[in-house]
This record gives sequence, C-alpha cells and structure tokens, in this order.
Amino acid sequence: MNASTFANSSGWPNPNHRMAMRDLGVLATRLITEFPEYYGYFALKEFPYDGRAPQNRFNRNPLLKLDIGADGLKTGHTQEAGYGLVGSAVQGTRRVVFVITGLETEKQRAEESERIVNWAFRQFVEKTVVTKGTEFAQVPVWLGDLEQIGLVASQDVTMLIPALVQGDIPGQMSFRSPLKAPITQGEKLGELVINVEDMPEVRVDLLADRAVAKGGFLPHIRTAARVLISKLAGTAQEAL
Repeated sequence: MNASTFANSSGWPNPNHRMAMRDLGVLATRLITEFPEYYGYFALKEFPYDGRAPQNRFNRNPLLKLDIGADGLKTGHTQEAGYGLVGSAVQGTRRVVFVITGLETEKQRAEESERIVNWAFRQFVEKTVVTKGTEFAQVPVWLGDLEQIGLVASQDVTMLIPALVQGDIPGQMSFRSPLKAPITQGEKLGELVINVEDMPEVRVDLLADRAVAKGGFLPHIRTAARVLISKLAGTAQEAL
C-alpha cells in the first residue's frame, strides 16, 4: 500500500489519516488470502458481545442480504468521504473485490454495490489464454547440434476477459533470432506480452523447450554455408 497514511489505530477521522481506494482493495485481498481463518467473521449478519450497544450487533453490509455470493467486507462513512464499502462476493470459482466511496446515502451505497457485483460477474468471463508448455515459435540456432529450438510458455495464464471479446486474444512475442548455442533447457529466451483493451497487460516468459549443445565441425560448415549463400543472394539482388 503506497498511498496511505495512518494517524490512529481506530480509523476515526483525522487530518493525517488517508487511505487510497486502491490500497483498500489491496488490503481486502490480503485479508482474504492471508487470514482465511478470520475472514469468515465478515459474513456474519449478527455478532453480539459484552459491552457492545445492542443496536450495533448487526452487520451493515447491505450485500449480505442478497443472494449474490457476498461474504464481506466493511462499510464506512465519514463527512468528508461519504458512504463507502469495501465489498467481496464469490460465484463459482470467481471472486470479485471492489471499493466504492463518495455516495450520499446508505441507500445509494447499497444500490451501487449490488450493481457493481452483478456487472462484474455478467460482463467478464474467466478464460485460460495460455497453457504452460505451449509452443509459440520455432527459432533458428547457430553453431549448435540442433538447427532450431522451440519457445514454450513458462506458465498457465488465466485472465478475466470482457464478455464481448471473442476469438483469439492479441499478443506479441519478442526474442533474439538466431540464437547461439549452447542453450540450456528452460532458459528464458523471449517474452510473450498479452494485451486486451482496457485490461492490464500480462507478460509470460518464453523458455527453451530443450537443451542445445555447441555443434562440431559439420554445424560450423552449415552455418558458414548459410551465411555465404545469404551474402551471395544479396549481391545478386543488388546487381539486378
């Protein structure tokens, strides 16, 4: 969290107490992933305990009353920030975490929160766009015991894609060519950049699918011949 300052431990308004909406989302996600044994408390609709005013035993999260998979997290209200909510909901294998603030009433907060959850689940689909080990290119190798090597994805990549996006997902590869032996299996040789409009780009390492040792006499001869043929072809083209 890089844009927040804390002036107290209670959260009560203070001129030096500031927290960015993005940081609230980061904190919420970490609470869910790092403290699952405590996170269940956020879904409780009622939690009475000694010393608490009876009217304050109810959870104010308006999403918990709806059948949309909501299980957290926290409402908030100050005169400066208005009504806000850090919310989370799960449907199937997908979880949505969101932050809103600046609403004028509790009713607006409840309605906007429900709209955001429904929008997120309806307008985006989860899709595996890259499978670990998939070959994306064959690249020539110089001075090796193999003439070509495959570049394969280092990991699976699952992304949230806008539901309206159909067909192949756009991406760009970058790598050196030709590659020079020796090459180790699993060595990073390039990168795949996946770009979906209005979504953060995703980068995936491209790895050597096998090892390539330095070649002996014959590979050197083949390489020299290819270079010579290439130069001769270029000279002939210039003469024309």
